[in-house]
Amino acid sequence: MFQAQGLAQLSGRTGQCALRRKSKNSTSTVAAAASAPASDAGNNVLGEAIRRTYGIGSDQTIRWGLLKSKVTPPPAKDGKAQTWQQYRKVTENDRQQLRDQFAERLEVIAYPERKRRRVVGIACGVAAIALGAWLVANDASPLQRSWVAPPLVFSLGFIDSSIQGLCTESWAGAWDVDDTGLEYMPNKDVAERIQKKVLTMYIRDSVIATALLAAFCFWPL
Repeated sequence: MFQAQGLAQLSGRTGQCALRRKSKNSTSTVAAAASAPASDAGNNVLGEAIRRTYGIGSDQTIRWGLLKSKVTPPPAKDGKAQTWQQYRKVTENDRQQLRDQFAERLEVIAYPERKRRRVVGIACGVAAIALGAWLVANDASPLQRSWVAPPLVFSLGFIDSSIQGLCTESWAGAWDVDDTGLEYMPNKDVAERIQKKVLTMYIRDSVIATALLAAFCFWPL
């Protein structure tokens, strides 16, 4: 009887130790991800391409979804011209507040760029509708109707990007919180969570685009 009680107590202590070790390991993993630089989340082919193309931590940013653009800072309060570095220094406090908001909402695109992407998305949507109407009017075959795929995909992608505040620059571990230049996110944990959200968005848009394209190509009109 005493032996059974002793074994039970030993088993209980062993289980508690195992749980503590597991909890400690889990906590260590989370802490490591939170302390690791966001650039670690960009160690992939797409992330490297974005870094080389657009640059991070410079006066370059992304406009209209794809175009590389140099940031032109506004004049200082006294009306004098200021450099990009001076402007960034003056606006650092406001930018830090935006960083906190973006990290909480898991977003990477500033509102001016989101508006530009919405314009592109709507324009592509109008182009897709116009092209689709022309194809139907000319009795196009299912294969010919598939020509609407490019503007349709771009329309869905740009509009969803503008709504969600997400885009591929997250794969470099970067964001632009105030439309004044790409910079790295605060840590790897935030970057990876945003990357998962971006991947989910792209999968959803791909499914919707495929369904719409299939319906347009094969539905008798």
